Amino acid sequence: MPPRIRHSHRSPAPASRAPKKPANTVANRPVPPPPANSTWRPDPLAVSIANGTSFSPVDRAALETKAEEALRIGADVPGRVQDGPTCGLYAMGMVMDYWDRKNPSELDPLVQESDESRADSHSQKENTKKRLLDVAKSHGWTTEGEMFHADDMAKLAREFGYHAKVKDHLTLGDIKGCVNRHHPALIAFDVDQVGNPGLYGGKRAHWAVVEGTFQKDGVDYLVATHGWTGKEYVWKASDFLASVNQLNASDFPAAPRDITTCLSGKLVEVYS
Repeated sequence: MPPRIRHSHRSPAPASRAPKKPANTVANRPVPPPPANSTWRPDPLAVSIANGTSFSPVDRAALETKAEEALRIGADVPGRVQDGPTCGLYAMGMVMDYWDRKNPSELDPLVQESDESRADSHSQKENTKKRLLDVAKSHGWTTEGEMFHADDMAKLAREFGYHAKVKDHLTLGDIKGCVNRHHPALIAFDVDQVGNPGLYGGKRAHWAVVEGTFQKDGVDYLVATHGWTGKEYVWKASDFLASVNQLNASDFPAAPRDITTCLSGKLVEVYS
């Protein structure tokens, strides 16, 4: 098993919360078991099956040093583990944790009430009673926590005092530009059964936070995280972009059937 990415600039993780570990090595366990005495619900995508294909995982051990460096110079966000179909909201929470670490005056909300009893749901102490799910529901942007409109993700960030913009038809250059500004990049993709990019036509659309980019032997890679584990993943940039750009339709009950114009190929940049 490859060594864990070490984050020299992070403060030590609380005893109740395990530090991040490489997620590409987690085989057939895309989500952790529920905490004791919890009403935790897994992401439906973790157990649902859809027709499509996955990409071959990268050789994580060979990329460890580069990935570690990319996190140091990029936008290394604290992890959050989601509860229910709430990947976008927990991804947004990771970004807000990141900015709160840089400036404690920035608002850093919980997503929902269950976070109060789940140590892995957040790493920073919340500094507002407003919650992401409540605010999103109040504006009609979600029903259960799903976020299928990139523009609504940006609006949600603004509700908490952040700046946010949406880039359409994103390119690798757009991703590099975002993380080179030390801004995490919120991007939706199709997730496979173990948390890596796949091609499912949008049936497994899921939000990730891209934290860094690097190149090795002429190949571009991304370092990212998402709400299944809150841990780092390393993906070929070409695999991720292929997944991002084929989000066509969703069969999630509250989602629009056609997601080509509201989700596919979009990058949400949230910054202080």
